Amino acid sequence: MTVTIRKNAGWIMLLIVLLPRPAPGHNPITSWAVARLHADRLELEVEMAAESAWAFLGEPANVPPNVASVLPRLKAQAASAYRVYAGEVQLTALTSDVELREEDAVVFLLVYPRPPSGPLRFEATYLQRLPAGHRTTLTLKDEADAVRNTELLTATRATVELALPTGARSADARSAVSIWAFLKLGVEHLLTGYDHLLFLLGLLVACRRFSSMALMITCFTLAHSLTLALAALDLVTLPGRVVEPLIAASIVFVGVENLIRRQEPSGRWALTFTFGLVHGFGFASVLKSIGLGSAGSPLLTSLFSFNLGIELGQLAVTALFLPLLLRLGKLPVFARYSRPAISIVVALVGTYWLVERVFFS
Repeated sequence: MTVTIRKNAGWIMLLIVLLPRPAPGHNPITSWAVARLHADRLELEVEMAAESAWAFLGEPANVPPNVASVLPRLKAQAASAYRVYAGEVQLTALTSDVELREEDAVVFLLVYPRPPSGPLRFEATYLQRLPAGHRTTLTLKDEADAVRNTELLTATRATVELALPTGARSADARSAVSIWAFLKLGVEHLLTGYDHLLFLLGLLVACRRFSSMALMITCFTLAHSLTLALAALDLVTLPGRVVEPLIAASIVFVGVENLIRRQEPSGRWALTFTFGLVHGFGFASVLKSIGLGSAGSPLLTSLFSFNLGIELGQLAVTALFLPLLLRLGKLPVFARYSRPAISIVVALVGTYWLVERVFFS
């Protein structure tokens, strides 16, 4: 009975994800920006999927995006996508433009005067117009095209302040900055990746023993590390329109399975490993969006630092909640009421994300 449920649920989820509809090459749930300093100007390039640009204009989510038809409106509002400050002085864009690139990408190109002093403050104002789960990265590069900083931004944390680079740095100094930037980005992405955290909660809440919890975490870590590396290196790729709904589907699956199988599911390590592979593609989208291996950020070093950051974030979360779940798991009232209640919440939130990502992203 359980095997049949697993097979049918898996096919249903796959069919839902692959329903015919426009297939964006870019992930509609993430975007990226690169600020490049030059001797006489500051250039800001913001890239997003057509769906995100469509939402930026306030167009209905249930209407297939046709950004070519609204290109004049996009150009007129391009300068409002970001606010940039040098100290307390807001910079006025010298020029602003929009390009439609291959693979369904919309790119805002903004040019500001070179600020005489810092720090620089960037406000990603366009995030307020997009779905709440949208994430973006902002990378600051100096005149040598070396990465000085990388930050993860969301609707609730849409402002970041970055020091204005002064003077040239040695290759070792630039490498150290890149390592720290990608490490920090990995930690932030895990801690703000609520879908990944909810998936882990769905897995761990069903476990009765520490050994089971450790096995789930190990399988998830190995799996997402594998596909993170393969996808970031362009050896294996999956489009965002498939990956993001599948991540939501994995959350629904573990929540529902917890309710159907009241005892600790046996053999779940294989399921965890399989879904962990999918989550790895989601992690990789962040790295690819900011240009993994760009000047000043060696490819393997950036990949290792980002993945280490994810693992450190995951370790921090599990170290906090594992003892609590183990202690609560020994209480009969938790097993009878709280564990099913948590699983219901996991399944419902996952269903919400699945519907949103399939039909409204």
